[in-house]
Amino acid sequence: MNYLKYCVYILLLTLTLGCGKDKFSQVKTIEFPVHETRLAVTAQMSTPNVDPDITTIPSVFVGNSLGIVDTKEYDLIDDATIKFFKGNDELFDFIYDSDNILYLGESAPELTQGTYRLEVSAPGYDPVSATQTMPSKADIVNVSYEFDKVPFDVDSDLYDLMKVKINDPAGEENYYSYEAFFEIKDLANGQVSTNMTYPFTDLPVAEYGYSIDEIIPDITFNGNEYNLRLLMFSKYFREDPNIELVAVNLVLYTGTKDLYLYETSRSLNQEAQGNPFAEPVLVHNNMESGYGIFTLHNSTVYRIEF
Repeated sequence: MNYLKYCVYILLLTLTLGCGKDKFSQVKTIEFPVHETRLAVTAQMSTPNVDPDITTIPSVFVGNSLGIVDTKEYDLIDDATIKFFKGNDELFDFIYDSDNILYLGESAPELTQGTYRLEVSAPGYDPVSATQTMPSKADIVNVSYEFDKVPFDVDSDLYDLMKVKINDPAGEENYYSYEAFFEIKDLANGQVSTNMTYPFTDLPVAEYGYSIDEIIPDITFNGNEYNLRLLMFSKYFREDPNIELVAVNLVLYTGTKDLYLYETSRSLNQEAQGNPFAEPVLVHNNMESGYGIFTLHNSTVYRIEF
């Protein structure tokens, strides 16, 4: 028994004396390359949806990049020159809005099929640019809507089910996202208002974006029909005696590949922040000679009256 005690004492003494701060540590100095500050641009443009409270205005944010060890603040550049082309034709101007810290273009422009190019320059920086081709509108074959149809997670209430059949074009990489808006009639005054609902899918193919909740790439059904299932909740409106649920407007977007890569990579980057076990994620960039993103997505609206 005494022999066992001596062994334990010796082991503890060895661990205590052998675990000094320098026994298992090593200092490695890493020299970071000198960072060349460049323009950093964000421009995500879309054709209009159906919400009357939202005016679709193309907007461009212009800042600058910083190195990994820089401690100064970003520059918010208010003297940039922005040119926006469709093919060889220059379109509308962008004016700086100091309240929103954005460059704003024409209100509700008609962005049709074609290739668009965004060019941004500012004093003291090399100019940057990016090109996108507007994807085709989603081809919706038919839509059905059923109230109180699907249980989800641990909720006691049932979700409505909207079934959307899409005819996906062959030879194109399409990335679908969606919004939905209920039209509500006030029975006291007859006024109709638009209320955004938040559809989501129970299909496993959906991927999560940063500012777009769910994105469905067509990699598993390219060139075929696809049955999209969207769940949403309308029971609150239907049980209110003071209002009438008039209709639902579905907005189905098709986005560019750059939009998909940017949204999903930024979402993963955000999730990795502060997690010591997560792999770092680079956010997708398509700006030539700079940093940032320029994307397009096209909208198709389908209305169902109740």
